[in-house]
Amino acid sequence: MENKIDILLNKVNSILKEDNIKKKESLGRGERFNIFSTLGVAHYEVTHSAIIACFLNPKESHGQGDKFLRLFLDTIGDSIINNTSQATVYTEYSTPDGRIDILIEDENHTHGIIIENKIYAEDQPEQLKRYNDFALGKYHNENYSIYYLTLTGTDASEESVKGIKYERISYSKDIMNWLEKCIKESAVNPLIRETLIQYRNHIKQLTNQDMETINKENLLKVMADNSDAVAAICNAQEEYKKYIYEQFVRPNLEEFAKEENLIFEERDMFGEGRDGRGFYFRREEWHTAAIYIWTDSRGEYNFYWGISNYTPNGIEKFEHQKLDCFDIQPNDYWPYGHSWLNQFRDWTSAENLSKMKEDGGEYFKKLVRSALEEIKTKNLKM
Repeated sequence: MENKIDILLNKVNSILKEDNIKKKESLGRGERFNIFSTLGVAHYEVTHSAIIACFLNPKESHGQGDKFLRLFLDTIGDSIINNTSQATVYTEYSTPDGRIDILIEDENHTHGIIIENKIYAEDQPEQLKRYNDFALGKYHNENYSIYYLTLTGTDASEESVKGIKYERISYSKDIMNWLEKCIKESAVNPLIRETLIQYRNHIKQLTNQDMETINKENLLKVMADNSDAVAAICNAQEEYKKYIYEQFVRPNLEEFAKEENLIFEERDMFGEGRDGRGFYFRREEWHTAAIYIWTDSRGEYNFYWGISNYTPNGIEKFEHQKLDCFDIQPNDYWPYGHSWLNQFRDWTSAENLSKMKEDGGEYFKKLVRSALEEIKTKNLKM
């Protein structure tokens, strides 16, 4: 088996080298320029909803009328909206029980399509059920559809659904297919076409499809020819994730903590069946607070960071004061704010694990240093 794995890895490395050469050539031609990546919209559901809704809206400034909306409905196989040219598209549509990410209505407001957009955020309790109750009251039976949009087409949580009917759609398949159709139909509109291409390329990166087609086909063939070795590698995925962290990240974080006179601690790293895990840094003299790298998920994804004043006995009330290093406004759990990680938010990605190995914890150290600097300069209560 060891020889088979060596053969497989050598062939895969050869394909990856060829793909990297193609990417460098493409970069030199400016084909990999992507304004969406530059603007840092990768993980923000609200921004993606606004981009998608802009193309769907027949009244938007793209000037293509209902062309993109018709292509979208064709892609997902929905015929609820008959006269698409008069449809209205909303984002963050307010209801008594929450905001709908994308809502599409016909001209008479009697038929509707609800899209709940989830890239990394967790479902809220009875979220889809509440939207279903709203739609049932406004559009009545058979006059509306509910779609749950995720990166790979995963199911909504039972706590969110509560038995209601909905359809799964994905960025990796449905949005990609829709964008390809839109690009084809925009051949004579270069500004619109190039914007669509850039967004498609952004989705490719977000869904780990950023490989030349011919190289991906070669990779799949090599994997199929070495299925035993592939199975062995896949079966070791969880152990590999833990190995990368323990061998290449944790030692550097422990050394960093000593250098900065910090205490480094972990909670339920790689545990099973528990919501919430991560690591944090604190000083001996800090009363309750710590700088957390954390996820509320049961797996190693959806990581964010912030300063929390959580204690085993509950929350100690701090005065809210947003720090410059955080994006999200303070609350009682995160009195100085918090942010989603721009890198290594998802530790289930093999590509991210490879980058994490090379980085060796430097990204996390940079975050903590930025928080320490603001704590010091603003003389914050900790």
